[in-house]
Amino acid sequence: MQIFLGQPLNVASQVKIEKKVVMNQQYYVIKGQNFTYYVKTKNGIVSEVIAKAPYKLAPASYFIQNPQNCVKKLIMRVPLRMAKYEYDCNGTVYHYTTFGVPGNLITSASLK
Repeated sequence: MQIFLGQPLNVASQVKIEKKVVMNQQYYVIKGQNFTYYVKTKNGIVSEVIAKAPYKLAPASYFIQNPQNCVKKLIMRVPLRMAKYEYDCNGTVYHYTTFGVPGNLITSASLK
């Protein structure tokens, strides 16, 4: 499942969506085949996505359209634990972060 940043939240009709409040912020919770997505929107436009899974990291292409056409910059890296990247796509800047240990992996992406 792909949930693109900067686009309206569109998911298949057979997918169940819940609304949850986490730390005073409202998220849509979407359970996909491999990931559980926590999606934050502003005026119906996706501004942040967090994907959780036990043994997989979601690739940047799940959140950023055509990341191969963007300038990718490593911001910070902690070996075997975390990496934070910045994608500059024609003036739109995205942050993409991976974090966790096997059994609890988190991938997040947001508009800067």
